[in-house]
This record gives sequence, C-alpha cells and structure tokens, in this order.
Amino acid sequence: MKSTNIFMIGWEYPPHNSGGLGVACDGLTRALAAQNTNIFFTLPYAHSGSLPHLSLLGCYDPAWQLDGAVVAPPFSAYQVSGEPSITPGELLDSEELRTLPQSELDARVTDYANLVASEEKKVDKKVDVIHAHDWMSFPAALKIRQQSSKPVIAHVHSTEFDRVPHGHGSQFIHQVEYQGLQGAHHVIAVSEYTKQLLVSQYAVDPKKITVVHNGIDPLQKSVEPAQFARSKKVIVFMGRLTMQKGGEFFLQLAHQVLQKIPNALFVIAGNGDMYQELLFKTAYDQLSAHVLFSGFVRDRQRDLLLNRADVFVMPSLSEPFGLVALEAAQRKTPVVVSKQSGVAEVLPSAIQVDFWDVDKMTDEIVRLVQAPEEIQSRVEGQMQDLSNLTWSNSANKVRAIYQKLFQKPLR
Repeated sequence: MKSTNIFMIGWEYPPHNSGGLGVACDGLTRALAAQNTNIFFTLPYAHSGSLPHLSLLGCYDPAWQLDGAVVAPPFSAYQVSGEPSITPGELLDSEELRTLPQSELDARVTDYANLVASEEKKVDKKVDVIHAHDWMSFPAALKIRQQSSKPVIAHVHSTEFDRVPHGHGSQFIHQVEYQGLQGAHHVIAVSEYTKQLLVSQYAVDPKKITVVHNGIDPLQKSVEPAQFARSKKVIVFMGRLTMQKGGEFFLQLAHQVLQKIPNALFVIAGNGDMYQELLFKTAYDQLSAHVLFSGFVRDRQRDLLLNRADVFVMPSLSEPFGLVALEAAQRKTPVVVSKQSGVAEVLPSAIQVDFWDVDKMTDEIVRLVQAPEEIQSRVEGQMQDLSNLTWSNSANKVRAIYQKLFQKPLR
C-alpha cells in the first residue's frame, strides 16, 4: 500500500495532555506512521516542530497572549472553575474554554479554525485526508473542506452528551458537534456505545460511522511494585473530577465497602471542577481517614498507583471509551467498569455494573477483595481480552477507511 499523507487536527498531545484524548492521538499516530503514513498534526502551540513519527504544525495567535500573560485559552473540552495554568508560548488543555461567554467562545473557535486552514493550504498538495479529533477541531475541518477537495473524517472521542450526561451542556458545542458530524465525509467512533449516541442524538447516518476501538501500547518495562499502604486493600479511581466520571458514586461505594472491609483505602486520582465538592462530601461522610486525593497523576506516579491497586473502579455515567481501564488491566489489576462505557465492549472479562447500582458494585468489590482465586481468574481473562487491543490493529482499520474514501466520489 502506497504512503498516505494525513492532515490531523488536534488540541492536545503528550506530554501536554490532561486526559485520554492526547494518549489516543499519540498511540494512533505512532501506529499509523509505522504503516507508511505521513502525518501533519496541528496543535495550538506557538512553535512548530517534528517528532520521529509526525510533523507538528503550530497554530497560535499572539493575540492570545499579551505582556507574557495569557488573556484566555482558545479551547478546552471541559468546563471547570479556577484560573488557567498553561506554559507561556503554548496553549494547552486548560479546561477553561467552556467558561467563556458564547460570543468569545465562537470567536476563539473561529480563530483556531482559520489558523489551521491557513496551515493546511500550505501543504494541501501533499495531503490525502483531513482527520479531525473531537469538537474543537471540527470547525477547522469544515473550513478546510471549503478550500480543498480532500475527504474529511471526524473522529469522535467524546461528545457534549458524555461530558454533561444529564443534557444541560453547551448548546454552542452541541451545534459545533452536529455541524462537524454532518459535514464530514466519514465518522470514526471509539466504541459502539458512542456510535449509537451519534445516531440517536446527532442524527448521523449509521452507514457513515465506523467503530475503531482504542488500543494500548505494550508495557516497556516490568511492573514496578509499589510500597505504600501495605496493610490496606487499595481501591483506585482515576479520572477527571467531573459529573461524567462518577466520583460521587465512588464515594458512595467507599462508604458501603468500608462497612465490610474496614482496612480499605480509596484513592481518587485526578482533578477537576468537582474537587471541592468531593472533598467536602468525604469530610461530611466521615471518610477522610479512608480516602486519599492524590491530584492528577501521570507517567511513573500513575503506573505505581495502578500497580498497587487491589481493585480499579471506573463508575462513569457516560464513558465513550475509558483508556485508563485498559491501563489498569494491563498491570494485572482487576477492573470494575460502568456498563455505560465503550471499554466494556472490549474488556468483557472485567466486572461490569450499571454506574448507578452502588449496591451491586459494592458486592463485586468485596467479593474480589475477599476471594484471591476470583482475582486470578479475572486477571487472566482481562489479559486475554487485551491481546488483540493494539494500536496497530486500530491503525489498520483507520487506513482501511482512508482507502475506502479514496475509492468513491465525494459529495
């Protein structure tokens, strides 16, 4: 198969990422590059550059920064409180975009779209496909479609319906997502769960959607044993502290599990707009001696925590995929996941419970902790589930989509 040149539009990439989107983009681009694919990847950075597997195109407006201080970040998938924390000369995922007034939000989105479209015009003759990741990139992709004959793919890692599960999200972002999905020539969803949401909530033709599950990279080194809380049964939650991720339900099950396993320690790893609320609830429920808030963790700290966990719990209300559950399973930690998640489709050996069924989730955790033979069986099953979940397989499916688009006339 001849080489393919892809113009990818993103908004975060390791090491400057705050969640699974950056990890997924990294894994997919590395695998695509290994399969004879050349990638131009745009980010809202002040400087362009190169990595071994892609060319990074900075799309940054100096007006976003005055006198060395950022006026307002141009984008973020999530709404949180607090001040932005970003590096001068870069605009990272500061989780502040959705706090802006709609008029300013619209202006920032349009600004980024124009910058990206300008970069694409410089390399258009080399480009075969436009591949846009999530809502912030969709206006840019549609802008490029107006100036280029290249096929456009919208890759959905999450939607506003996931981020605000009860339907009170940003109408502006809903509209951006709708327009991007309708305007794309093809849509990639990270799970069947997400595909069904796109069909039901955004009226996307199911024939236009291909599910490409995320993969996971093999561990590069042996598991490093963690040494903390040796006398405790450690139960870990790792994710953004938002309504979507189910932190409140994790605290509810902590209260119930402690009644049966008094030496349990619950670790909440992450940050977000519900941090204070969850902290106060922990104190109010008299759980402070049993719940540890570690803050956001990455790399070695993340690995040590997942290695130490006796059980990993992902009680999300709506989770398009859930890469962190794969990371936990890879470290031979038994996993309990919400049925309302994409990762449940590819990790059938994990315990799967409705996010709201705290009693059932409590029973499953207690049974795991008290039955070592059950843990061994679950871990073996999870490792088997992981055997085909490679980024190489994901990249194969994505390249097949590229080739399919090349072979049919575009509308």
